[in-house]
This record gives sequence, C-alpha cells and structure tokens, in this order.
Amino acid sequence: MKPFIILALCCSFFSSRATPLPFEILDCDDPDVFKAVDTALKKYNGDKASGNQFALYMVMEAKRTAGPDTQFHVKYRIQETTCTIEENKLWQDCDYKALAEATRGECTAQVHVNNDEKTSSVSQDCKIFPATPRITLTDATCLGCFHPVSSDSSEVSEILKQAIWKFNRHSAEPALFKLVEIKEAKRQVVAGWNYIIKYEIEETNCSKEQFQDLTPECKPTSRGRVGKCDAKAYENLHAEIVDIANQCTFPVEDTVLPAICAGCPKTIPTDSPELKELLKVSMEKYNSESNDDFYYKSGEIEAATVQVVAGQNYRLIFAIWKTNCSKKDFDKLNEDCEAASDSAPLACEANIYVIPWENKTFPQVNCSRGRSTTVLVRRPPGFTPFRSFPVLQQPTENSSSDKNEERQRPGKEMRKDGGEEPEGEDRPESHVRRCPGKPWKQITDLPAPSFPREFTNEDLLPSTVENINPATQNSTPENEKLFDLSDALV
Repeated sequence: MKPFIILALCCSFFSSRATPLPFEILDCDDPDVFKAVDTALKKYNGDKASGNQFALYMVMEAKRTAGPDTQFHVKYRIQETTCTIEENKLWQDCDYKALAEATRGECTAQVHVNNDEKTSSVSQDCKIFPATPRITLTDATCLGCFHPVSSDSSEVSEILKQAIWKFNRHSAEPALFKLVEIKEAKRQVVAGWNYIIKYEIEETNCSKEQFQDLTPECKPTSRGRVGKCDAKAYENLHAEIVDIANQCTFPVEDTVLPAICAGCPKTIPTDSPELKELLKVSMEKYNSESNDDFYYKSGEIEAATVQVVAGQNYRLIFAIWKTNCSKKDFDKLNEDCEAASDSAPLACEANIYVIPWENKTFPQVNCSRGRSTTVLVRRPPGFTPFRSFPVLQQPTENSSSDKNEERQRPGKEMRKDGGEEPEGEDRPESHVRRCPGKPWKQITDLPAPSFPREFTNEDLLPSTVENINPATQNSTPENEKLFDLSDALV
C-alpha cells in the first residue's frame, strides 16, 4: 500500500511540474509589486554584515504567478545609500550616496507570499557594480594634441619670418606688410612638429616697387590696412622647417574696390576739413532765412556724405540750438553767442551744392523739431507682427475669438463628443502597464555651474508677471496702446 501512495504522489508532483502555472504581467509601479520588492530588499540588506544599505532605484520588470499562493517575479535596480547597516534604518529613510561614489546593483527575485499565514519567502540573485568615479579632463594628458608654446621661441619667429616673406612676395598688395602681434601659437607632436600660429600684419610705407623686402625704414602707417593671418608649418626631426602654408584675410570694407558706383553718395569722416566751412555757410543760410528773433548755432556734425555730379553734392546731419544773441543787437552770429539754457535742439539736414572751379556754394537747410519721445510699451507675451489685437468696442461682451480661447484653455479638457470634461471628476487612469517604473527617488548630484546671463534691453522693461491684478488683467486700459502690423515696421 505504501509504495502505491508514494507512486501516486510522485505522479501528481511531476504532472504539476509539467504544466507551469500561468503568470500575469504587472505594472512596475503597482503597490503589490512595491511590497514584494520591499520584502526582497529588506532581506538583502539584512543579510549584509557590514557596509551601507541599498535603496530601491527603479523596478525594471514585474509579473505574478496565479495559484493558491501568490508568487512575484521581479527585476529591480538598487543604489547605495548613506545609511550603514548598523543604524537599523528603513531603506526608505536613507538618501543615495553621490553618483561618483555610490555602488549600484541589479537584482532578480522570486517572492512567495502565503496569503493564509501572511508569510513570505525570498530567493534572489543580485549583481553589484562598483562606483564609477568621474574623470577630470585636466588630469588626462593628450600627447597627440596641440599644446600652447611661447610666442618668443626661435621656431615661431623663424616660421613667421618665412610666412610674411612669402605673403609680401606673392600677394597682390602694392605695399609691404610687417608683423604686428602674435595672437596664438601652438604645436603638435608627430614625426617632428606641426605648428599653428595666429598673428596680425599691418601695411607699411614701403611699396614693392621701391623695396624688395622689409627694412628698418618700413614703418606702419596711420591708415594702414590690418590683416589677420593663420600660418601652418611642419618641422622635421632634423629641426628643419619643411613646409609653410599661410593665409591672410582683411576686413570686407577695406577690400572693396573704390569707385564701384561713381555717382552714388559716399560717406566721409565728420571731421573732414572741408565740412567746417560748409557747416558755417549752412548756419548763415539758416539764420538769414529764419523768422526767429535770435540766432542759432550748430553742434558737431553727426553724419556727412558727398556725391560727385557736375560738381559735388554734400549732405550734412547736425543739430542746432537757439543762442542768447538777438538779431537786433548783432549783425551776425559770433563766437561769444552761447546756447540758451532753455533751448530745445532742432534736427537739421543741409544739402550743399559746390562748384569748385567757379568757387560757388549753394546751401539748402531744413530744420525741424526732433521726434517726440515715444513711450516704450512692453509687447504682450506671444506677440507676433502677423497677429493684430481686436478693438474691444463693447467690453462687457466677449467676442467670438475670446470664446474660442476660453473653450481651448488647457485647464479644461475636451471630450471626444465635443462636451467639456466635468471639473470635479477625475479622469480614469490608463490601464496600460508601464515598465520600467518611475525612480523611487531622484539621484542628486553636484549642481552644474551657472554662468551669468548676458543682459538685454528687455531686462530694463517692467516684468509682465509683476503687479498683475486677476480682476483686471483681461481688461484693456484706456491709455494702453493696441498693437498691429505697423509696430513691426518701426
């Protein structure tokens, strides 16, 4: 009889092993999954004899076996904390160690829960990974990289001497150029040395027609052109400079050929000698034609152009002020006349036609009050020049656009059938299972260094979030400027 009972039990055991129990995939953030992981992690910390406790970082996989007793299969990641084993703290009350110092791990656990006896058993395997310290870039030497060298070294001097000689010999510039300043010099170790040198050259008073090479007599001129150059050179193992490549660039305004537009106005310096006499003639013209009882005097010339026609057309921009000299007391404006303290400046534009070979000058002067000071109004958030604000003729009624905006506010969700979601009801949560789960606690590391932000003109305007009255923020004050497309054209 006993052999028969044993045979029956064995058959039932192997038949149960042959048909594994079905399992259910769970959400990694499910509360039951957290209880199973908590049981497994407490056992892992309890089995440690020394060191620091580990805390849960994230659940990666979770499933549950159906049957008389519940069995969880979970995979989760852990992170070393600042709590020691001897403190007997709950891992939930501990903080992570710094990322560069913390040991990490990944565990695969089976947690068997006996619902009747309210007990559990755990079998798990954890793989622990040592901390990965940060690498300080300044401590790692790059032997094959470019490194700075002294600009006073003999190698740099010899390279620049040959580079400038090549430039002066092969460039299309009519004058010779000489070294002004070395901006940067660096070299790289290869089968020899590679050099990169950044420097500036300046035009001298020595022309190529008179001088074949630079001499001590060649000096930079006050209006000489300045070029930015890059030189690349290779020095072999015998300390011989084998190859030099040189490239120089000049400012765009200096390389434009003159007289591209012979009949177009050309900007001239405001301190040009001929402008002083033209300004004096312009003021005499204005004071003679002005109906004011007092003379006006001019300030500095702000801008000036000249145009070559059958003669020369000059255009001057300047400001003038009323003086304390009246036309009744003085025959003309003199140097003793001072601008009145209460005088407002007038903006003037003078067009002067000069015929040099006839020694004739014909000035025309137009002066007017400057533009009125405009009030700087802060544009509202979301402003675009392609959107204009509607004029509210009836503030008590909402326009159709306002109703549409109210209907599309992010605070109110829209149903698929077009109706609004009730404010007092919570939307049903999605039943989509999510894995991996959310981190149990964010890993805090050293904060990134903050750099000062460059200030702009917008920082001088009042902030839009300050002093906002919720009762009046949707209303339009009477003196508030309405924006339209013309505001973008200023």
